[in-house]
This record gives sequence, C-alpha cells and structure tokens, in this order.
Amino acid sequence: MVSTSLGVLQSDLIKFKPLLPTWKVLSIYQFDMAVYTKIFVKFPKKFWPEGKGREFFLYVSSRRGYYGVWQEFEAQYPDANVLLVTVTDKESRRIEQQSDNQTKAEIMEVLRSMFPGEDVPDATDILVPRWWSDRFYKGTFSNWPIGVNRYEYDQLRAPVGRVYFTGEHTSEHYNGYVHGAYLSGIDSADILINCAQKSMCKYHVQGKYD
Repeated sequence: MVSTSLGVLQSDLIKFKPLLPTWKVLSIYQFDMAVYTKIFVKFPKKFWPEGKGREFFLYVSSRRGYYGVWQEFEAQYPDANVLLVTVTDKESRRIEQQSDNQTKAEIMEVLRSMFPGEDVPDATDILVPRWWSDRFYKGTFSNWPIGVNRYEYDQLRAPVGRVYFTGEHTSEHYNGYVHGAYLSGIDSADILINCAQKSMCKYHVQGKYD
C-alpha cells in the first residue's frame, strides 16, 4: 500500500522495481500538487483592527499573491498577538527558499504600509511551514485540474498488480482535504479485505468516454 503524497509520487524519492506502467505514470502527472502556506507571526502588542467583521483583512499589491490575505485570532486566542498570512503557489515556493528573517522583513514592510498611522512593532517570532521543500511531502494538497476527468482519476487510484495506492489524492469527493486521506484509507482497506477474503481483486476503470 503506497500512501505517500502525490508530490512524492511525482518526484524521484521512490524507485519502483519494476517501473510503473506508462498509463500509471501518465495518470500521476495529470494531477497537480498545490502549495498553500500559512505563515504565523507573533508581536509584542496588537496594532490591527479588532471586533466583529474584522477577523480578515486584505493587502493589495501589483505583485500577485504577495502577502495578500491576513487573519487575526483574538476571538479564539485572546492576547495571543498573532497574525496569520496566507500565500500560495509561486510565492510559497519563493518564500520557502529564503530565510525566515528575509520573510519577516518583507512582512514588516507590508504591515507598515497597511497601517501607516500605527506604531507597528517588530515581530518577535515567525513560523514558516515548508511543505514544498520537504521531500516527504513536496507540496500541500493535490488539485484536480480542469480538463481531467473521471477516467484519469480512476487510473490514479488503480492498483498496479499487488501494489495499491491511497491518500487524499485518491479520494473521489474530498481530494485535497485531511478527511479525504482518512476516507481513502478506509476505501483502500475495504478493497484489500475484499481481495483477501472474497477473492474480489479486480479493479474496474471506467472507460474514458463512458
């Protein structure tokens, strides 16, 4: 049972012997591995707006995806003085390759431009996840691109001989989510049980134009 992420399957971390058949390799590369990064920044005091309807705020830049979506947590964690900023795709990859101090400096510049009339203190701590750089993940979650249909999906989750595949990228309804990984694990276990106990081992792949 192979439960690695789609990003790992698309990398050279795992060597299959014999090699996976062409149809399986093509199905793996039909899907995308997205990068979605939540950066947590802690401050000695609050300087951002609070109250109902102010949990989220946005930064608009000519540079697409540049520290655009912000969230505060005072309702959930009073006096935590923590902000969350979300970046994705190319910005995520760029940020992962630089130091935390560089990222912190960029964030401080953005926040001071967002709140020019406030005394914005330097951040005291920062947490930058690096899902894309981690060779055991190579991304955050799988994405079903436009133009890819059920046929490619069935091939992605189909076994190769006695090698079975599972993970959120094989979840029919919840790919990209944690519960998709959980549910796909249950589905894969059921397939193996039926194969072992009932000799029902054949996996049906629906025709591409059915």
